[in-house]
Amino acid sequence: MNNISCRVRDLCGRIKQETSAAEIALWWLTRGLLISCAFMNKGEAVFFLAVFALTFIADALKAAFPRLELSARLQSFICVLALVSTVAGLGFGVLKSYPDYDLFIQLVGGIFSGALGYYIAMALRTPKNKNESLFVTFFTLCFSGTVTIFRKLTEFFSDFLLGTNLCHVEFVEDNHWLYQVFGFAMSPYEQRPLLDTDEDFIFSIIGGVLSAAVVYLKFRLKSKEFFVHKKTELTALFKNALPRLREKIALEIKKVKEDTGIFDRLFWWCVRAAMLYAFIEWDNRPEATLMLANLIGTFAITLVHLVFPRESVLSKVSYKTQSLITVIVFLGSYGGNYCEIYYIVPRFDLFLHFVSGVLCVLAGYYIALTLVKLRSRKDSLLISLFALAFSCFIMPAWEVSEFIGDFIWGTSNQGFYWGPTEESFFFKVFGHGIGNTQLYYLFDTVYDVLLAMVTTVITFVLLYIMLEYRRKKSTLPEKDKVTC
Repeated sequence: MNNISCRVRDLCGRIKQETSAAEIALWWLTRGLLISCAFMNKGEAVFFLAVFALTFIADALKAAFPRLELSARLQSFICVLALVSTVAGLGFGVLKSYPDYDLFIQLVGGIFSGALGYYIAMALRTPKNKNESLFVTFFTLCFSGTVTIFRKLTEFFSDFLLGTNLCHVEFVEDNHWLYQVFGFAMSPYEQRPLLDTDEDFIFSIIGGVLSAAVVYLKFRLKSKEFFVHKKTELTALFKNALPRLREKIALEIKKVKEDTGIFDRLFWWCVRAAMLYAFIEWDNRPEATLMLANLIGTFAITLVHLVFPRESVLSKVSYKTQSLITVIVFLGSYGGNYCEIYYIVPRFDLFLHFVSGVLCVLAGYYIALTLVKLRSRKDSLLISLFALAFSCFIMPAWEVSEFIGDFIWGTSNQGFYWGPTEESFFFKVFGHGIGNTQLYYLFDTVYDVLLAMVTTVITFVLLYIMLEYRRKKSTLPEKDKVTC
């Protein structure tokens, strides 16, 4: 009991120290408006109360884990998001009057979600780490995608179970901005109910990129010699370019042999040869362009290493990440599309997303190890969270790529033709909801995300346990002591 009261007093003291009276007033104004909206909109009361509970999540984390040293300002960002999206958009009906307001919400949500990731990374970062700026920047971007995924899943289940219309599943008219900007291409009519979901993903990613850019500039501009360094880097890049490129290639061949085994490299080139053959055979088909893009993706880490200077931390990302990328591309692009396993085995797409959750977490883990060292319990949690956030960011990015492919080439990667039956697993678990049949067009996307989320979270937990085990076996002293 004394420990709890000690933590509460410490929490109240930190809140007063880190925030202003105006911010605290904003918190309680937001909470009061959410309660009022719950009473005024009884059909959506559960959703408003759930958001009300989320406005306490930062305080709860600070009280439960004082060693994390989370900034109390996190709470302000959460409350602003709740005001802009839930209170104004739903409670006051701005979304009904101005449908395009939803795009503004997603953009602001992406920016503020990135800000949340920034504060979390700053609370967990290793002090005086030379790669701190890049790590926090990437964490900001990836965390924005994590919040986006959780928000879209919340919207879907709120629509399905409570009868709300947060996903805006409807057949849009021909005057939609996407058609005005890009034309109709080969977009199937059945794809239109997916527009709102993919719009949300696109604008949230844009918001996350903006947040990450601001964070990176904030770090770099701290140095008075920022522009001098940039000039020096550009001069060095173009000076003696050809000899430097030959030297770089020789070093990369050596690093490939250090990071991977003969089976890894043999697997890479077998996959590349198979995909090149598929691209040539598909020369007259619209999917050939997508196959070529995936083939280039199997060289992703190699291209990163060659483009960035040898001194850059990005040129030190392990080639093991390339093996993980190649597995995902091979299963999806070559196996699923070219070999038509998607059609032969209807559940293969679900299996692919199930596996991708594990592989993306591992890829995020290797990238995180390049940027930070494992020294303390904070680092174990930080690396694990980065891997989780990286996997969650890949999910909306992947769905957007599928949407664009369907829009341009008329394919059905997002499964908008698919409708669940009475015997499907979804109905057995969740029932029929409110019976909104237009939600069926989102089922494949939600299935994909849910399965990837399950394996992502499981892998995240196992990864954290493994890192903690390694840390305890090391001889480094533990510096994270809880004091009150």
